[in-house]
Amino acid sequence: MARMAPETTTSALRDMAWSFGQWRGLAAAMTGLGMAVLGGGILAVATMPGMPGLWISLLVAGAAMLAIAVVIRSAKLPRIAHASPPQASRAPGKTSSGVGLAVLITLAVGGPMALALGGWLSQGPGPAMSFVVVALLFLVGTASVFVAPAYCMQHARRDFRAYIARTPAVHQDLEAMSLNWHDPTGTRNFGPL
Repeated sequence: MARMAPETTTSALRDMAWSFGQWRGLAAAMTGLGMAVLGGGILAVATMPGMPGLWISLLVAGAAMLAIAVVIRSAKLPRIAHASPPQASRAPGKTSSGVGLAVLITLAVGGPMALALGGWLSQGPGPAMSFVVVALLFLVGTASVFVAPAYCMQHARRDFRAYIARTPAVHQDLEAMSLNWHDPTGTRNFGPL
């Protein structure tokens, strides 16, 4: 029935799927960004051991982002059936849009940076390798912020179906809700997904 219903049909299950995609996208963005910031902290430890304020702040920020991702995955997603309605999102809704935006931002920042640091980069392999690592970490960060959430949103309904199928507690919650569903804010049906 869900495949026959128009894409524009609203339902409680589709709203839950949208919320699921938003929260998964946030967790994916925090995971990728946390890894990139931790990588920057490790690079700072290796190349600038005399600046502990810099690398400690990067390591702490990266670990905090990874912790937020774990909390979202372990505390928020299992209760998605009882979550508030989804929020408006300005994130790209398709993976291709996220890729385009990540590439554009990486080129817009990395290109001028490479030109500005040309003299420093020609001082040997150390600065050049550091720049390449920073550029890769920046690419991971932009992809995490733009591509991962876009992918999660594009495939929210499919992934929510799979999540329901592999999580018995969520499946039972939704079954119970479907039996006595009454939309508190309007006239939405419970399904289709």
